Amino acid sequence: MTAHVPQGSPGIEQMCRLARVSRPGYYRHWRQSAPRQEETGLRDVIQRLALANRHYGHRRIGALLGREGWQVNHKRVLRVMGAENIVHHP
Repeated sequence: MTAHVPQGSPGIEQMCRLARVSRPGYYRHWRQSAPRQEETGLRDVIQRLALANRHYGHRRIGALLGREGWQVNHKRVLRVMGAENIVHHP
């Protein structure tokens, strides 16, 4: 597992040294932040789809997410919609 660093940029070791962060500490933080970033992206997409399709429930929103390349089950869609107060009742 290695983060991609563009050519010409300082390497991970040099950045860690400058920031006085251990290399394992950097990777631990990187692994922990990735799921939060994905959840934020999913929440944003669900909000956009729900606003564009105001009468769609979690099943239809889930189908739209699948068409956009997201692999999420209906329970996760329902949980995110509930947390964001965008649950639509029939």
